[in-house]
Amino acid sequence: MKHHTKFWHLFKGLFPLLLCVVAVGGLLVGAQPASAQTCIQDVWQAHGNGQNLTCTANDVTLSEATNIDIITGGQCAPEVPGGPVVCKCFANGLVTFTADFRMDLTANTRYDIGFYIATDGGGADGALTGQCTATAALAGNTQQGTFINLDASPDLCGDITGPLGTTNNPVFVRHQVTTQCEAGPSGQLELDFCTTWRQPGSNQVCLGTGNGTTTNDAFPGSPSKCNCGLLLVPIFAETAQIEVTKEVLLPGEVLETGGSATYSVVVKNIAQVATLTLNSLTDDKYGDITITHPANTSCTGSAMPGVCQAVTATTCTLPQPPIPANGTFPCQFTGTVPPGDFPGSFTDVVKACGTDSFNNPEICDTDDAVVRYTDFLQPPTLSKTAIGTACRVDVTYAVVVTNTSAQDTLTLNTLTDDVYGDITAVHDNVISTTCGQASGAGTLPAVIAASGQYSCQFVGRVNICNTTVKDTVTGAAVDDDGASYSPSDDATVVISVTTP
Repeated sequence: MKHHTKFWHLFKGLFPLLLCVVAVGGLLVGAQPASAQTCIQDVWQAHGNGQNLTCTANDVTLSEATNIDIITGGQCAPEVPGGPVVCKCFANGLVTFTADFRMDLTANTRYDIGFYIATDGGGADGALTGQCTATAALAGNTQQGTFINLDASPDLCGDITGPLGTTNNPVFVRHQVTTQCEAGPSGQLELDFCTTWRQPGSNQVCLGTGNGTTTNDAFPGSPSKCNCGLLLVPIFAETAQIEVTKEVLLPGEVLETGGSATYSVVVKNIAQVATLTLNSLTDDKYGDITITHPANTSCTGSAMPGVCQAVTATTCTLPQPPIPANGTFPCQFTGTVPPGDFPGSFTDVVKACGTDSFNNPEICDTDDAVVRYTDFLQPPTLSKTAIGTACRVDVTYAVVVTNTSAQDTLTLNTLTDDVYGDITAVHDNVISTTCGQASGAGTLPAVIAASGQYSCQFVGRVNICNTTVKDTVTGAAVDDDGASYSPSDDATVVISVTTP
């Protein structure tokens, strides 16, 4: 046998059952479970047979399970509308189903037929030894198979006769199975089984559970009259998963001063069987996105550290009807984006959590979205005032350069005057200056912080009295995003001399 290891997961913990096919009131039924029923080798030896079974004959086999009806732990449904029905169960959970188990005869008439299914993992010999179960109480007759008992009363066990495809061959046995949903390499549930029968001349009175003993009357007529194998049951294991996709709708960017963004959120149930109930939609920057709320600094929950931004609008409301298999739940929400510096960005992560219709532990998925900042040009201003205006040769001027940007730093490179020339050094009519001097505001170039100022003074000499001097100072500056500026301002000084 192959792939036996998984059967410990398939049947571990189920109480052992064993059945021969018997008749009550004209219907096929299974014998009631005995208190210590085991597999076919154990039952054979319990009836006084010392040899080991070889199970080399192929007279009767368990060939397929059809007409599957999943009771709990899964469902049978089309994967796409109008498509074929596919049976699936949730991986690692228990699934209970009924099916028509088909028993085929490839020889002449055989008596007291039954089959065993391993409950202990199968081991190296499948359902030959160890703990087993068999078909359940009621065997459902189908149009292709009809129960027959060829032995006289009090024999109860069913027999099989005739060529394959005739009234009593094959025999269909309706049986309920509870097993763990764990598929083998084929992708389907795989069950270790052994069938049993008696050949003509070896048929005995078969009462199902035995004549007052705990053993079963369904055992082979000789060591070879049994057949063991692996039955593929077309139930596929499915692992439920949730998938969330988050995107920023156009234009997907805001100015450095901040703004708002609208996000698209799509939650997909990528299961083929299970429905998905959405429990929560949260965001690491916006908190609960299923409701509108102002920005706050006390967000709760491990998924929402730091400051939660405001949610101003949302269609992501809960609760919602369960999302069907392969279905989606789309929604949108709008939230504030805080100020930031170009060329940076604002990234947030949405988290969707839900539970499937099999009541398995909650599953979650996350996805992020990025809003990029665009540069916001804010030209700096420069002001100049005359501090002292007496009728004298020397005039003191104050120069102030203001960085009006709240985000960008500004580098001031030069300060020149259209009358006095370079005001950062003493020359010609520049008598003194703190503009660009180490003893003053600092040498140029000078870095002005966001929203900061650069201030200095210089003394310009006027050689003519009774005159008006109007001069303009111009600065050359560049911000940290590479934008150039030339702020300027003028000042007028009226000089008059009054004589007695």
